[in-house]
Amino acid sequence: MIKKYKFWVVLTLLGVFGLGVAAGYFGERYYVTHRWNRRPAPERTPFPLLEPVAKALKLTAEQQAKIREIFKRSDERMEELQTQIHNRLREVRALLKSEVDEVLTPEQARQLEDMIQKERAKRQAGQPSHDPQRSDRNRSPETK
Repeated sequence: MIKKYKFWVVLTLLGVFGLGVAAGYFGERYYVTHRWNRRPAPERTPFPLLEPVAKALKLTAEQQAKIREIFKRSDERMEELQTQIHNRLREVRALLKSEVDEVLTPEQARQLEDMIQKERAKRQAGQPSHDPQRSDRNRSPETK
């Protein structure tokens, strides 16, 4: 009789534990894949510190205009640098892929390419892209 109860207690504990694991796994996947839980990125202002600094330093309108121009040039330089970095990363990834492809058989290379395409499709469907070519910041004004 006691063995019967032990069996049911153990079975119940295993069931509760299994349900907890499943709920955690599927709950986390649901939470991560839905965008409603993500906060939107804060709006980026081009000159966030100028106004408080201008007041504290009692800058003239001419000084503020010059500083805004400096900030603007700096933003342009930063965007140019970011584009260069992304282009260089793209080159390194292409080199990596070509070196790996040299090691693989043609069939393996096709399979790898299929895997890469599937992963890209999943990323595009469920997550924002980190590809600089698709980023609004790097598009020309005509294509925005």
